[in-house]
Amino acid sequence: MDRTTPGRWLLFEGSRLRVTALTVVAVWATVGPVANAVLERSPVAVAHGESLVPLLTTFLSGDLLLLSIVVSVNSLFITQEQIPFDQQLRRIEAVREFRRDMEALVDEPISPAEPARFLRTVATAVLAEAQALAEELEGDSDADADLARFVERLAAQTRTVSDGLRDAEGTLDIILATVDYDYGAQVTGLRRLRTTHGDRLTDDEADRIDRMLDLLQHFATSREHFKTLYITREFTDLSRQLVAVTLPVVTVTAFVLLHTGAVTGRHGVTTLLVVAALAPFFLLATYTVRVATVMRQTRAAGQFVVEERSGTDDPLS
Repeated sequence: MDRTTPGRWLLFEGSRLRVTALTVVAVWATVGPVANAVLERSPVAVAHGESLVPLLTTFLSGDLLLLSIVVSVNSLFITQEQIPFDQQLRRIEAVREFRRDMEALVDEPISPAEPARFLRTVATAVLAEAQALAEELEGDSDADADLARFVERLAAQTRTVSDGLRDAEGTLDIILATVDYDYGAQVTGLRRLRTTHGDRLTDDEADRIDRMLDLLQHFATSREHFKTLYITREFTDLSRQLVAVTLPVVTVTAFVLLHTGAVTGRHGVTTLLVVAALAPFFLLATYTVRVATVMRQTRAAGQFVVEERSGTDDPLS
C-alpha cells in the first residue's frame, strides 16, 4: 500500500476524530451550500421549525441508542477480560514458551519484547535460512532454479516488511507493515520444494526447511496476536471517543429542541446542526471502515492461499 496517498491517511493513519470532523464539514457543504446552488431552491423550508424539530428528535434518539449499545458492548468485553487466575497463568506461560521456542530457532538468548523488533527478528531469520539453503543447494540445477525464484520473492517481501517495521510506532503501523506478508504462499512453496526435491536434500537441508516453516509459523502467530491487540485497542478508543463526541452533540441538540425559535430561519446554522447530529455515526463509520479494511487486506494466516490471484496459484512459479 502506498504510504503517501490521501486515501491511506483517511483509511489508516489519520486521527479518527479529524477524519470525522472532515466528514462533517464535507457533508454540510454538500447538503447545504452546494445543494442550494445546484437545486436553486429557497432554503426557508429546510430551516423551518416544523421540519427541524422532528429531524433533530430522531437524531437525538439515534445518538442515545448508539451510545447505549457501544457502552453495553464495551462492558461485556471488559467482563470477558476478567478471566480466572489459572487461565491468566496459562496465558502467560504460553507466551513465555512461545518466546523460548523462537529464541531456540534464531539462536538468541533473549528475543525482543517489542512487537516490531520481534517480527523483524523472525523475518530476518527466515531470509537468512533461505539464503543459506540456496547456497547449500547450489549446483543442483532443478532445485536451484525453484529455490532462486522462491528466495527472490521471499527477500523482496522481507525487505518491505523490515523497512515498515523499522519505522513502526504503534500497533497499527505493525499491522500495516506486515499486511501483505504472504505466509500461506511461502509455506506452500517450501513444502512443494521439499516434496519435489526431497530425494536430493540432505538431512541438514531438510532440517533447514523445517526451521523456516517453524519461523513462518511464529511470524504468522505473532502477527495475528498483535492484530487482535490492535482490534481490541481500536474499539476501546472508539468507546472513549464516542462518549466524548456524543455528549456534546446530545447537549447541543437538546438545547436546540428547547429553543427552536432562536435558530429557525437560519439555513446555514440548521444544516450544520443536523449534520453535526450525525457526527457519532460518522465516527463509528471511520473506525469500522479502518478495522474492516485491515482485516480484509491482511493475508490469511493459515496454509491456504485464499486471496484472489491472477494466473497460476503455484507460489514457486
